[in-house]
Amino acid sequence: METKHYLQRIKNEFPNLKWTKHRRYQTIPVEPDHVMILLDGKIAFRFEEGCDEGNLVKECAVLNAVKSRTKSIPSPEFTFLPKSPDFVGYKAIQGTRLSPWRFERLSRSKRAEAAKRLGAFLNGLHNYPVTKARILSVEEDDSSVWKRTRGRDIFAERSEELTPEVRKIFARWIERSDSVDHSFKPVLAHSDLWYKHIYHDPSTGRLSGIIDWGDIEITDPAKDFYGFWVYGESFLDEVLSHYDYADPNIKERSFEHFWGIAIMSWFSRPPGGRFFRRSTWAGRPTAEWPMGHA
Repeated sequence: METKHYLQRIKNEFPNLKWTKHRRYQTIPVEPDHVMILLDGKIAFRFEEGCDEGNLVKECAVLNAVKSRTKSIPSPEFTFLPKSPDFVGYKAIQGTRLSPWRFERLSRSKRAEAAKRLGAFLNGLHNYPVTKARILSVEEDDSSVWKRTRGRDIFAERSEELTPEVRKIFARWIERSDSVDHSFKPVLAHSDLWYKHIYHDPSTGRLSGIIDWGDIEITDPAKDFYGFWVYGESFLDEVLSHYDYADPNIKERSFEHFWGIAIMSWFSRPPGGRFFRRSTWAGRPTAEWPMGHA
């Protein structure tokens, strides 16, 4: 759809809303799952494309339910609710994505603060009663099984394209998976908590928000820790030190959620995808990679 289509829908639903500038965002160039229109850098409207009609309704209900529990880091508050269930508007979370290269520029104290706030955020979210989450139509799933299977398949098909060092480390990731205990007690999870959805304010170095709750589900709590591996194992450990519900295998399982996505990302287009970029990791010694020391 052209941008003017989305702007007209906003005008039709909210005729009193005025703006002078707009900008369109979408992470998938062709057939995106959602499109965001940012008005004057202050109000964001998110349009769902090809998703269940009730997805945003569910997301809104969950955000309202967990708001008081996850206040250590702001999340979107849906304040523009149109009659149509396929888009919503909210005050934009300010800042930018906390990408690995931006994370590396944070001071030690800011990293420590971020770890503490993320731990508190996940404490509140994961402590929300699963029975109540089911009432809000949140579904149960563990997509990591499919992602690990897909990661194995891609590696088997295309491993010859890799350098010997990268091939060795991917093979090690896959091999170690067979010895991991994948059992868990399910919780309400964000389920897509990686740097694309973790915002920070570059001027202060502080986290400014967690966005995109479209994948919320009842699942393994470790799934909400896999995105921290790109910041380094020591940071993941620091977040876990502030997390009250860790079981003995949560760190191992968080890596299980990580490696399937990382291998798929490595072979995606553009090369390295957005999650595990070749441009970020290819030049580093493999000893600095997630589980590279194992």
